[in-house]
Amino acid sequence: MIARHNQFSGPIPLELGSLAHLRHLYIYINKLTNVPGNHELSILTSFTNCRLLDEVDLSHNLLSGILPASIGNQTTTLLKLDLSSNQIEGTIPLALANLT
Repeated sequence: MIARHNQFSGPIPLELGSLAHLRHLYIYINKLTNVPGNHELSILTSFTNCRLLDEVDLSHNLLSGILPASIGNQTTTLLKLDLSSNQIEGTIPLALANLT
């Protein structure tokens, strides 16, 4: 799915996590946020059912909060995760060391 460099705003729909055959998700350079009231980036844990997902680029949005500790454990196929140019805080989960 490619929806880059638009003016999309608001929370990223958690329903993206139900796209079981999703391989690539590029929705960078928008004005997307995380779910209101949730300090954890829950969109990342919603990808548990996306067993084919290997690239996620959510860079250059308005995402804030902390990375869920389980993020690196949810898929064995994830090769690239780009969250640059957001307002993410906290520590980087050790499980992300599994990404290549």
